[in-house]
Amino acid sequence: MMNNGEEDYLYGARAFGQSPLLPFVHTFLNLEGAGAGGRALLFRSTDKEVTAAYAKTSNPFGTVVGSDAFGLGFIKSGTDYSVLYDIYGQRGLDLAFFRPRARYHTSQDDAKHSSKNSLWHMLSAAIHTATALSSDTGNTFTGPRGDDARGKVANGTPSDGVWFDLFGKGFVLLGLRSMFAWSLTVLIATPLILILVTYIAQKLDKYYLFTSTVGGAYDEPDAEPVLVGGWRGFIRFPFALTVAVALTLGAAFLLKKVNPFIIYGSQYSV
Repeated sequence: MMNNGEEDYLYGARAFGQSPLLPFVHTFLNLEGAGAGGRALLFRSTDKEVTAAYAKTSNPFGTVVGSDAFGLGFIKSGTDYSVLYDIYGQRGLDLAFFRPRARYHTSQDDAKHSSKNSLWHMLSAAIHTATALSSDTGNTFTGPRGDDARGKVANGTPSDGVWFDLFGKGFVLLGLRSMFAWSLTVLIATPLILILVTYIAQKLDKYYLFTSTVGGAYDEPDAEPVLVGGWRGFIRFPFALTVAVALTLGAAFLLKKVNPFIIYGSQYSV
């Protein structure tokens, strides 16, 4: 599907609702531009299964944080994805340029000012993802619909996922339940291991944390205690963290007051 009129209340995508092809669409890949170049970012996906079609691209780039930000309303802008998913109930992905942001909706927001590398990155990801979605012969996209909508082709039941790229060369994709299980395991196992290590250290008389001094060397009763400085640096981290946060927030508010449009010119300055 190719459409126009996105800036006018997404009317291009809404018009697709009148197409006789809509009931036969089970997944979609939306190509967007929030800038004139840079790597194409996977910033939204409806579920784990469609994300798996993108996961094996040669240079994946994206994180589930983008989807969460849209879902929580932190990002107010919308794309055709909003119509295809929220209104028509289709499963799919949102892939977009996002750099340089300062060119967005300017005279330089066009193909002329987009690099070949950016176009190739989006094209290669789009070809691979579309091929993976259309060539799936299992029940991933043919089972009963998750929204139970009638009059539309069966596109399977989606499941929630968590994903992120590894330095733009690899991609990690986990089911939300699997991620929860791993997180819970780490949260439980870590304190248990620390308790065990502490117990062993105390038994061996080697637990020096929060200890200023220990007994004399070689167990000589008349020897002076040895300073180990167990409390040394105890307040350094919270102090340094407080100062760093205060300076960062103060600088950000100062920049916003002096030049409120700086975020559009240099996103890394704020």
